[in-house]
Amino acid sequence: MSNLNLALSLTLNHPSVQSVIEIAKEVINNHNVLDTDLLYRLAKRRLKFPRKGLLSIIQFLINKKVLVEGSKYTRDEVLNNKYRFHLYRFLTSYLGAHFSSIRKQIITDNRGTLGSSGQLIWHLEMLIKFNYIKKIKIKNYTVFLPYEIDDEIGLLHFVLHNEIYLKIIQLLISNAKLKKSEVHKLINEKRETIYYRINNLIEFNIIESSGDNNSLSLNSHKKNDIISIIKANLQNKSQNRKFNYTSKEVKN
Repeated sequence: MSNLNLALSLTLNHPSVQSVIEIAKEVINNHNVLDTDLLYRLAKRRLKFPRKGLLSIIQFLINKKVLVEGSKYTRDEVLNNKYRFHLYRFLTSYLGAHFSSIRKQIITDNRGTLGSSGQLIWHLEMLIKFNYIKKIKIKNYTVFLPYEIDDEIGLLHFVLHNEIYLKIIQLLISNAKLKKSEVHKLINEKRETIYYRINNLIEFNIIESSGDNNSLSLNSHKKNDIISIIKANLQNKSQNRKFNYTSKEVKN
């Protein structure tokens, strides 16, 4: 146990770490929430670990979001709830989803009636608390991503779910350079709508504008990621996956 005070030596599969997790679950079961002070006292008495080693294990589990002070769950129990499991599965499959799109596709019951936004927010916050997902702000949208996904990749996914953004980007994949006016002529939308989207894409550093004639081009550093995401989205659409669940599945 002499090396337990070194955080780098710890892994979730370490027998000593697993022993502490089991005691943490007992604390939660007996007291409804996790009390890390109580966890420390019980583990110290039962496991006979050195003080520094035990504190390192508990801190390791907190840093990894396996344990959260005051929560009634450990991380491996969070997805036991059927609704949260399907919500997390959706967010890992539909990268860059914003709140409204999640609400429409996840809590629509069999009659087409939208469920409770408050209930959805609760489950999203649970997934955030245990580092299953994170949220980023893009303009006026709150976008949810799996925790391990880079924010820039999440931004690309969000943008490419929008039909007009996608059309603009596809034009710039096929044409190395285009003027704003040319993009507008090639897409059947209002000028102000197209120009607003173009300005956003420039702000997002997805496309670049150069010269007095507003020549537009795709950011070469992001082109490969963009093409890969477009292909992946096409594959997902072809699978026609459905994520509609009845209200009975969200009561746990």
